[in-house]
Amino acid sequence: MQLVDLKPNDQDVINVFSDIDRLINSLYPVATAQSLTLNELNEPSVYAIGLKNDDGIIACGAIVKQFDKTPYGEIRRLYVSPSYRGKGLSRRIMQILLHHAGEEKIPLIRLETGPKQIQSIKLYENLGFKRCASFGPYLENPQSVFMELGLSQ
Repeated sequence: MQLVDLKPNDQDVINVFSDIDRLINSLYPVATAQSLTLNELNEPSVYAIGLKNDDGIIACGAIVKQFDKTPYGEIRRLYVSPSYRGKGLSRRIMQILLHHAGEEKIPLIRLETGPKQIQSIKLYENLGFKRCASFGPYLENPQSVFMELGLSQ
């Protein structure tokens, strides 16, 4: 298994983004989906990584630098392929993203997830994230759970 940068023209990245979209669209109304797009992977504000093996990208995640009164990083596209879940890969991806945020001196990490993603919420809470109000372009919505984590500088 190797750590790779996610590139928009990589077929393995295209495949995993399709898997993520299918999952999210099966859980929530399409109108609530605000996912990072393939083209946005080229933006300088995006740091996107994946764990890859012979099966392709089996886990991934991204952090996007944002500004809403204060600078923050938003976690996007955190995902682990179903056959690889329960092996600590999402925690590994999150640790890499949080380390990157620390190196970039991003003081606050935020994310939006859904109430049906109980394991994800437990992971975020275990990493120190607390629930918060909506932020950035998001509106309060019963299909959204907003969380944040302050990083010590």
